[in-house]
Amino acid sequence: MKDWNVLFNNLSDGEKDKVAILRVMECANGVMQHAYREGQIFAYSTYETRRAMKFSMSCMKNMAIPLKEEIITFELSTEQLMREVRELYISGFKNGNDEDFQEFMIVSGACIRALGKERIVKAKDILAQNTTDIPLQALDWGVRYINQFFQ
Repeated sequence: MKDWNVLFNNLSDGEKDKVAILRVMECANGVMQHAYREGQIFAYSTYETRRAMKFSMSCMKNMAIPLKEEIITFELSTEQLMREVRELYISGFKNGNDEDFQEFMIVSGACIRALGKERIVKAKDILAQNTTDIPLQALDWGVRYINQFFQ
């Protein structure tokens, strides 16, 4: 079993900054998708929801986040770590593997705690200022979802 706390805590500050942007984007997209699928009154339109999903999925698959004036990429070791986390997510959430779901939730908490609240808020601000693919309100929803890991 991996010590996820050590793995995420040992990332450099620069890599933590980039992972925070990825996590805020992922969580904002996730909340948007759930609201849309559940037909919530506050859900975004099909177009806006798909746009956010396309952007988010592309960033996760390519491990690159295109912003207005730069493209964020990760060190190879960080990229490999985040790909492993994504595999747990797909197995746990998409394929119904309960063991991987539980492991993903452990990983998620370890990642978020290593990043810290301040870095998460900064990541939201960076996304808000540098992309139009995910609405600001959805970024706020993503941060709210992430905040549960600090309690």
